[in-house]
Amino acid sequence: MKLSQRYEQALINQINVTNLVDVMLSLLIIFIIVAPVIQQGINVRLPRASVQKISVSKSIIISISRKGNYYLGNRHYQFRQLSERLKKIGGKNSEISVIVKADRNVAYAKVIKVLDAVRQAGIVKVGLATRGE
Repeated sequence: MKLSQRYEQALINQINVTNLVDVMLSLLIIFIIVAPVIQQGINVRLPRASVQKISVSKSIIISISRKGNYYLGNRHYQFRQLSERLKKIGGKNSEISVIVKADRNVAYAKVIKVLDAVRQAGIVKVGLATRGE
Protein backbone atom coordinates (compact mmCIF):
# COMPACT_ATOMS: atom_id res chain seq x y z
CA MET A 1 0.00 0.00 0.00
CA LYS A 2 2.83 2.41 0.79
CA LEU A 3 4.42 1.76 -2.58
CA SER A 4 1.33 2.94 -4.50
CA GLN A 5 1.09 6.12 -2.36
CA ARG A 6 4.70 7.03 -3.18
CA TYR A 7 4.03 6.51 -6.88
CA GLU A 8 0.96 8.78 -6.77
CA GLN A 9 2.90 11.54 -4.97
CA ALA A 10 5.61 11.42 -7.62
CA LEU A 11 3.02 12.01 -10.33
CA ILE A 12 1.45 14.91 -8.49
CA ASN A 13 4.79 16.66 -7.89
CA GLN A 14 5.67 16.83 -11.59
CA ILE A 15 3.72 19.05 -13.97
CA ASN A 16 4.31 18.77 -17.69
CA VAL A 17 3.96 22.24 -19.24
CA THR A 18 5.17 21.32 -22.72
CA ASN A 19 1.65 21.15 -24.13
CA LEU A 20 0.75 24.47 -22.55
CA VAL A 21 3.82 26.14 -24.08
CA ASP A 22 2.98 24.67 -27.50
CA VAL A 23 -0.56 26.03 -27.37
CA MET A 24 0.55 29.46 -26.16
CA LEU A 25 3.19 29.77 -28.90
CA SER A 26 0.64 28.74 -31.51
CA LEU A 27 -1.80 31.41 -30.26
CA LEU A 28 0.97 34.01 -30.23
CA ILE A 29 1.86 33.25 -33.84
CA ILE A 30 -1.81 33.47 -34.87
CA PHE A 31 -2.21 36.87 -33.16
CA ILE A 32 0.99 38.20 -34.73
CA ILE A 33 -0.26 37.24 -38.19
CA VAL A 34 -3.87 38.39 -37.73
CA ALA A 35 -3.35 41.67 -35.80
CA PRO A 36 -2.17 43.82 -38.75
CA VAL A 37 -5.08 42.61 -40.88
CA ILE A 38 -7.75 43.71 -38.40
CA GLN A 39 -9.07 47.12 -39.38
CA GLN A 40 -11.51 49.28 -37.46
CA GLY A 41 -14.25 51.41 -38.90
CA ILE A 42 -16.06 51.10 -42.20
CA ASN A 43 -14.53 51.13 -45.67
CA VAL A 44 -14.24 54.61 -47.13
CA ARG A 45 -12.26 55.93 -50.11
CA LEU A 46 -9.59 58.04 -48.43
CA PRO A 47 -7.90 61.01 -50.09
CA ARG A 48 -4.19 60.74 -50.92
CA ALA A 49 -1.46 62.48 -48.93
CA SER A 50 2.06 61.87 -47.70
CA VAL A 51 2.06 59.24 -45.00
CA GLN A 52 3.07 59.58 -41.36
CA LYS A 53 2.38 56.63 -39.08
CA ILE A 54 0.75 57.21 -35.71
CA SER A 55 0.12 54.86 -32.81
CA VAL A 56 -3.41 53.48 -32.72
CA SER A 57 -3.17 51.52 -29.49
CA LYS A 58 -5.58 53.80 -27.58
CA SER A 59 -7.42 55.22 -30.57
CA ILE A 60 -11.02 55.24 -31.64
CA ILE A 61 -11.99 55.47 -35.29
CA ILE A 62 -14.71 57.85 -36.46
CA SER A 63 -15.72 57.26 -40.07
CA ILE A 64 -17.82 59.45 -42.34
CA SER A 65 -19.27 57.52 -45.26
CA ARG A 66 -19.80 58.83 -48.79
CA LYS A 67 -23.46 59.46 -47.93
CA GLY A 68 -22.45 61.53 -44.89
CA ASN A 69 -23.31 58.94 -42.24
CA TYR A 70 -21.27 58.92 -39.02
CA TYR A 71 -19.75 55.74 -37.57
CA LEU A 72 -17.87 55.11 -34.34
CA GLY A 73 -16.01 51.90 -35.06
CA ASN A 74 -18.56 49.90 -37.06
CA ARG A 75 -21.66 51.33 -35.35
CA HIS A 76 -23.79 53.99 -37.05
CA TYR A 77 -24.70 57.09 -35.04
CA GLN A 78 -26.65 60.26 -35.67
CA PHE A 79 -24.40 63.28 -35.14
CA ARG A 80 -25.99 64.20 -31.79
CA GLN A 81 -25.55 60.62 -30.51
CA LEU A 82 -21.95 60.59 -31.72
CA SER A 83 -21.23 63.85 -29.92
CA GLU A 84 -22.71 62.53 -26.65
CA ARG A 85 -20.76 59.28 -26.97
CA LEU A 86 -17.51 61.19 -27.54
CA LYS A 87 -18.15 63.24 -24.39
CA LYS A 88 -18.54 60.03 -22.37
CA ILE A 89 -15.38 58.54 -23.86
CA GLY A 90 -13.37 61.75 -23.43
CA GLY A 91 -14.45 62.10 -19.81
CA LYS A 92 -13.35 58.56 -18.92
CA ASN A 93 -9.93 58.51 -20.59
CA SER A 94 -7.71 61.53 -21.12
CA GLU A 95 -5.12 59.51 -23.09
CA ILE A 96 -7.53 58.46 -25.84
CA SER A 97 -6.94 59.65 -29.38
CA VAL A 98 -9.30 59.89 -32.34
CA ILE A 99 -8.66 59.05 -35.98
CA VAL A 100 -11.15 60.53 -38.43
CA LYS A 101 -11.65 58.57 -41.66
CA ALA A 102 -13.77 60.49 -44.14
CA ASP A 103 -14.59 59.48 -47.69
CA ARG A 104 -12.85 61.78 -50.18
CA ASN A 105 -16.22 62.96 -51.52
CA VAL A 106 -17.58 64.06 -48.13
CA ALA A 107 -18.19 67.77 -47.67
CA TYR A 108 -15.45 69.53 -45.72
CA ALA A 109 -18.08 70.92 -43.33
CA LYS A 110 -18.94 67.40 -42.09
CA VAL A 111 -15.29 66.72 -41.20
CA ILE A 112 -15.02 70.05 -39.38
CA LYS A 113 -18.25 69.25 -37.52
CA VAL A 114 -16.74 65.98 -36.26
CA LEU A 115 -13.45 67.67 -35.32
CA ASP A 116 -15.39 70.27 -33.35
CA ALA A 117 -17.33 67.55 -31.50
CA VAL A 118 -14.05 65.79 -30.66
CA ARG A 119 -12.59 69.04 -29.28
CA GLN A 120 -15.73 69.72 -27.22
CA ALA A 121 -15.45 66.20 -25.77
CA GLY A 122 -12.03 67.15 -24.39
CA ILE A 123 -10.03 64.88 -26.70
CA VAL A 124 -6.90 66.67 -27.90
CA LYS A 125 -5.15 63.93 -29.85
CA VAL A 126 -6.74 63.84 -33.31
CA GLY A 127 -5.52 62.44 -36.63
CA LEU A 128 -6.97 62.39 -40.12
CA ALA A 129 -6.66 59.14 -42.05
CA THR A 130 -5.40 59.31 -45.65
CA ARG A 131 -4.04 56.91 -48.25
CA GLY A 132 -0.32 56.99 -48.92
CA GLU A 133 0.95 58.08 -52.29
